[in-house]
Order: sequence, then structure tokens, then C-alpha cells
Amino acid sequence: MADLQHAIEDLFHAYEEIWNSQDLARLKELWDEDDPTPFYLAEEQNDWKFGWEALERYWVPNPGKRALDSIMMAYHDFHVKQISPDLALCACWVRHDMKMRGPCKPTGGDARVMCVLRKKPAGWRFIAYAEGPLSPALYVMKLYEQNVSPEFAAFNARVVEARKRE
Repeated sequence: MADLQHAIEDLFHAYEEIWNSQDLARLKELWDEDDPTPFYLAEEQNDWKFGWEALERYWVPNPGKRALDSIMMAYHDFHVKQISPDLALCACWVRHDMKMRGPCKPTGGDARVMCVLRKKPAGWRFIAYAEGPLSPALYVMKLYEQNVSPEFAAFNARVVEARKRE
């Protein structure tokens, strides 16, 4: 199982490297190109992308024109489950930071990922991939948690300690 875990993590790190290279047309290299109907759901998209034409149009919507200044992806916290000799599931997290072209400010966020992978002679390859954003309540709570003043932890510890002495 450790070999499978490492192989899947290596695949994701290669995927991350392609995203971070900004050469998004190369993402297809890590998919099972023999699969006629790959599935893809990005967290910011309204609906699934089915098939190569839809995936390629998502990755590179206007060949020769860039909508993004840059995008940075980082995958982590991998949980892998082999479901047959040539199929595996992976659940993990992705962190994305991006800057759209123009006057927009950079944005970023975290999403959950679930994917199905197939073992090919060249290694494991994606056949289905879905990102799931946090629910609005969880997302807002996370924003509040990230907005805590740096000095609050020490302040809170002093108050709690003082109450113990009462």
C-alpha cells in the first residue's frame, strides 16, 4: 500500500508542477488518454466537464490568449484506496492561488478533491476528478478564524490562566 500511496502522491506532484508551469495544455499528459469519457469538476464551475473536448476547453479556453496572469496549485493530505488491481481512489486537498489578468486582485482558496485513477504502463493516470468547495457556513467560519489578531492567542491564554486562579 505504501508503494501505491507514493505513486499517487508523485502523480499529484507532477500535476501540480504542470499547473505551476502555466502550460495547462500539458495537464492531459497525466490523464488516461485511452479513456473516451473522462470526468472533471472544478470547484468554480457550475457543472461537470465530460469528454476530452470539454476538459481541454476548460484547461485552455482560448488558445493563444491567457485569462490568468498566473495560477499556483498545491495538493496535500492524500488518502488512497485501491479498489481493483488497476483502479484507485484518492481523496486530498488542493490549495489554489491565482491572479486573473487585469485589475483584479489575487484570490485563493482550499478545496477537497476526490478522483479515480487507472494504472497504465506509464503509471497511474486520472480518469475522473472532482473538487468540492466548503459549504458557505464552513467557508465563512474559516475566514473568521483566519482573521483573528495575532496577539489574541497570548491574550486568551492569559485570561484562561487568570480564571483558573479564581
